[in-house]
Amino acid sequence: MGAGRPSDRPVVMAAVAGAHGISGEVRLKLFTASADNLKAHARFEAGGRTLTLKSVRPGPQGAVARFAEVSDRTAAEALRGTLLTVPRDSLPALPAGEYYWHDLVDLPVVD
Repeated sequence: MGAGRPSDRPVVMAAVAGAHGISGEVRLKLFTASADNLKAHARFEAGGRTLTLKSVRPGPQGAVARFAEVSDRTAAEALRGTLLTVPRDSLPALPAGEYYWHDLVDLPVVD
């Protein structure tokens, strides 16, 4: 079983795929419908540190983002593989009968 209830676990929004250019931008693999969904969050937990989102736009196979704490290609490359998470309670409420996939993980399956 996973750690804690779904409401206690952070939600993965994206993963850093690598650097984009030389000024510290990163390529992101999205685990959300669009890059615009990341704009609702000012900060992301990223492997034990907090990253502050400055900008994000659609990019090749995902999105391209800039974080305040990342100012060059070397720092961007060092983030490769890092998951960007937010607290579950920072996501908007859904209408009745709709669920985030995150809330379904570890639930028993019955037939």
